[in-house]
Amino acid sequence: MKNKIIQLLWIACCISCQSTTEQTPLVAKSTPFKVIVNPQITHQSIAGFGGANRMWGTQSLKPAEATKAFGLGDDELGLSIFRVRLSSNKKDWPIIIEAVKEANKNGVKVLASPWSPPAALKSNNSDVRGSLLPENYKAFKDYINEFIAYMAQNGAKIDVVSIQNEPDWKPTYESCDYTADDFINFLKAPGQIVGAKVAAPESLNFNQSMTNAILSDDVATKNIDIIAGHIYGGGLAPFPLAVQKNKEVWMTEFLLNLNTGNTGAAAWSTYSEAAKWAESIKMLVSIHDAMSNNWNAYIWWYLQRFYSFIGDGEQNTINGSILKRGYAFSHFSKFIRPNFVRIGVETPTTNYLKITAYKKDNQTIVVIINPELFTVKTVQLNGLTAKSATSYQTTETTTLVKTTLAINNNLVEFDIPPTSVTTIVVNN
Repeated sequence: MKNKIIQLLWIACCISCQSTTEQTPLVAKSTPFKVIVNPQITHQSIAGFGGANRMWGTQSLKPAEATKAFGLGDDELGLSIFRVRLSSNKKDWPIIIEAVKEANKNGVKVLASPWSPPAALKSNNSDVRGSLLPENYKAFKDYINEFIAYMAQNGAKIDVVSIQNEPDWKPTYESCDYTADDFINFLKAPGQIVGAKVAAPESLNFNQSMTNAILSDDVATKNIDIIAGHIYGGGLAPFPLAVQKNKEVWMTEFLLNLNTGNTGAAAWSTYSEAAKWAESIKMLVSIHDAMSNNWNAYIWWYLQRFYSFIGDGEQNTINGSILKRGYAFSHFSKFIRPNFVRIGVETPTTNYLKITAYKKDNQTIVVIINPELFTVKTVQLNGLTAKSATSYQTTETTTLVKTTLAINNNLVEFDIPPTSVTTIVVNN
């Protein structure tokens, strides 16, 4: 139900199901394409890139899949954030313990999001819709604290908790309605959430009026650590007030699956690899845009699903196998680790590429996405004192092709093929 309803939002804005790659000749653009990386210009610190556990039922990430999702070895994706559900029913809590412990073992931050408080604390005594009664604000904080403590007692650490998933979306499944004033009053009410950082409001399309209202209240602001939200239908923009208040900005959920969640839609397995890859490029561009807006984290929806990073055995996928979209995501997640800092990039006035750069210690990472249907020839990477440079490139037909780049007078040159993502690892 979750997938079906979410996809209704994207009928108008998802890409065409048919790729135009085969119909458009490739055109090499004029050379050179000069890019200057400037480590002296610094932006946000990166908290990580992640994906979500299955949220309902008894399926949860198993150790073998967790290793592929969180590991940094060959054929592993290096996700550094893992999102799980903080269930309104305590009987569900044990289901996620093993998966959370696997994330902990790999140094992965764990975010727990509730879809609803316990029904007994709400206005309609139901897990669906309704609101948290003000007289039960402290009781819900106590419930969240009990969850954090329970997980810790079982060797599973929760790093961040949200107050509510999509408080401004009114579905017919597990949910709860909040206004900005509700969040403010909840945060200011007696009781404190302890043992984990607090994220809010996780609105459907990162509603700035909601987040700015919370951040404009000094008392509420003291009780929140992370401004969180989703980007269904919009919301990709800078958050200057969050930066001013020294709050991290996390994108905690997004999903693209060629609208296959819609009733009567064609099955995922019926789409061409070209169509799937074109949508993966849209995913990568959304990550680029999030980073360019000074956001600190980007978290995809289910990390194990036929349209996602690791196959689940459905729609002609092999259960537990890494999918093309997972390798595409790893161009960010595997190379740009927590505490890297985004740095300055200068590009030509006519810029066909999506380029961001990051630095930590003596390593610089440059991610280049080409969403166009033509090759960009002889990209020149300048501004680095480089000892070595290696590129990892993925296209519709190739995956993480590794190439050692020649360095001449601190300049590295390479070509960027159409509809591709390239990560350059520079050791200084």
